Amino acid sequence: MNVQLVIPVTRKTPARAIGLGLTVLAGLVVMWLLVGWLGTVVLAVELFLLGRLLLNAAHGR
Repeated sequence: MNVQLVIPVTRKTPARAIGLGLTVLAGLVVMWLLVGWLGTVVLAVELFLLGRLLLNAAHGR
């Protein structure tokens, strides 16, 4: 059984990249305020791994 993950890819604009960056930064700041450095590092690693997973899925790897 083959399962395909389809992710819509829209045009890459600077505004979208800036918005995404600000969202990630806000998430890291909130995590730092709530649980400190360890939570921030864990969230950063999770976001990085999720980003790589989504990028690989978008490229069909």
